[in-house]
This record gives sequence, C-alpha cells and structure tokens, in this order.
Amino acid sequence: MLGYCTNVHRGNTFHDVLENIRTICTPICKEHSFEIGTGLWLSNETSLEVNIPQLKDTLEECNVEVFTLNGFPYGDFHSEIVGHDVYEPNWTHPDRLEYTMRIATILANITRGKEAGISTLPLGWDADFFKDKDAARMLQKCVKQLAQLEDTTGVCIHVDIETEPGCRLQRSEELAKFINTYFGDDEQMRKYLRVCHDTCHGAVMHESAEEACSNYKQAGLSIGKVQLSSAIEIEITNANRTVCVADLQSIAEPKYFHQTTILDDHCLTFYENLAEVPFDNPSGIWRVHFHVPIHLELIGALGTTQKNLKEDIAVLLREGVTDWEVETYTWDVVPTELRIGDLVDSISKELSWAASQIYT
Repeated sequence: MLGYCTNVHRGNTFHDVLENIRTICTPICKEHSFEIGTGLWLSNETSLEVNIPQLKDTLEECNVEVFTLNGFPYGDFHSEIVGHDVYEPNWTHPDRLEYTMRIATILANITRGKEAGISTLPLGWDADFFKDKDAARMLQKCVKQLAQLEDTTGVCIHVDIETEPGCRLQRSEELAKFINTYFGDDEQMRKYLRVCHDTCHGAVMHESAEEACSNYKQAGLSIGKVQLSSAIEIEITNANRTVCVADLQSIAEPKYFHQTTILDDHCLTFYENLAEVPFDNPSGIWRVHFHVPIHLELIGALGTTQKNLKEDIAVLLREGVTDWEVETYTWDVVPTELRIGDLVDSISKELSWAASQIYT
C-alpha cells in the first residue's frame, strides 16, 4: 500500500489525532483514484490516551486505512526544539519497549490486514553511552511480546528498524552486523524484526538501495516498509556558491537535526548537524538530512536526491516491497520563500508522483 505519515501534522493529544484524521487525512485519501493509506504517528503521551474503539470507529467513518505506525519519535515531534530528544529513550530503556508494545497493540486492533509494521529508531544516537547487547536484550523481549500479541489478536505486528545517519546503526551493513551478532539464525526474530528503509537517510550516506538490499539479504532481513523521502543535494561551485550558501543557511534551523555529508575530492566528511558545518569557502557535493517533497527536483537554488529516489524505487520494486510511506515531516521548518503550495496540496502531489513511479 502507498500512504503518507501523519508525523507531518501537529498534535500531541488523542483529540488532535482524531481531528487530523477527519480534516486532513480524509480529503487526502479521497482525492486520488488509487488506494491511499495512512501511516499514523502516536506519541507516547497520545498512546496513553487512545480509546481503541473510538479510534477504530473514526477511521471506519472516514474510510481511512492505517497500514503502519511510526514509532520512532517518542515525545512531542513538534515541540519548539526536537533535536536530540527524538532519539530518546533508546532501545536499552524499558520505556521504549513499553511504548512500542502499547502502539503495537493499538495497531493490531485497528489495521484491516493480518500484518502491519511499526518503524523504530536504530537503537539510539551513536554518541550516547549504551551497549548494543543491552539493546538486543530489550528487542528480544519485544519479539516475545509481539509473538504473544499475534497469538491473542491473530495479527502479526513487526518492528521495522530504520537506519539513520549519526545513529548507532546508520548504514545497512551496521544493521546487518547487529542482527547477525546478537540474533544468529533466529527465525522468530526475523519474523518480528524487519527493516524500515528510508531513502533520504540512504542518500545522505551515499548508500544505494541495491547496496542496502544486498546487506539486508545477507542478514536474512526483510523490508517491512519503505519511507519515501528526498534529501537536499547540491554541488557547490564558484558559480553558484553565494546563492547556495544563502539557501543552505536558511534551512539550518534549530528544531531538527540535519545531518550532512560532503563529498569532496573523493573524501566523504560527516557532520552531525548542518548548523555545525563551516561555510567558509565551501565546495563539493553536499547532502543534507532535510526531508523535502519528493515530487520536486529543486527547492530554491538547492537540488534534491529525486534522481536517486527513482533509481531506489526501481530496485525496491524488484525486491518485492509492498508498503510505501511518504514522509516529509520537515514542512513546518521549510523557509516560506522556498515552499511551493500548501501542505495538503504538497502531500497530494507527492503521493501522485510516488504512484507514477510505483504503479507504472
């Protein structure tokens, strides 16, 4: 199924979620001739408030289908400063397990299918002090509880690990190594732990879908869902330096981390945040973790990784991916002068563009 993630919408209460379903998700889903689903984001606070029968009734009344949940952001994803908080709690903390199982139970009761996935963080932020083996133990507990949930509900809910630049597992090869090291040939684990492949994250790390899929296969991992997103990309030269620097500085906002790689003279340099990158005499190919609308080739003077996204989709289709989620959560922090249209119109155009790549 093709859909979009509601983490782009503000709202950190159950009431907000219901209103977003009625007023935003419904018109977007009804606008297209092809079937559109919704990837629901519920913060920890919201998940504690959820009334499952009321949520299910609202979805049915609006004819909105939830086919996946985003379980990566635990707290308020639209607070004034999100920054490092989005990676907390990491997978060594019981709070992360409790939250994940709470939303897994919600998903098992509202999804129309017999299987659905929840995307989650790649253990935690790499600079934080925690041990991989402790995260693995917590994930083992998660797998056992997911198996029990399936026994109770008849629905298989899998947790999909989403690699991200700067995190403990920032590339597919690191995810594959983690799985092989701590889970060996455990088949049950591979049923309930899968991959959320984010195309923006891969692009920032200069990792193609072909390379990633090869690493997933090596670890016996399947792709639970793909998050369709483009990163900022620009090759800075003497001719465009002034205008590019101005637009890059305009998106170096403080709310989210914007991990950045610079490929210059065959050397790839990683920065945790665009705001920390020196802008004196910049050069090379810059890629920035800033989710931009996937139907756009340009945003201001800056390019996007749309070309890479097209290539990735072709590879992922051959690999049998069935669930695709557009995730352009950074809309609120795009400078007004760089925006094209309003949010709902942009999401609809993204979905139409994605459908043209997936279904034709």
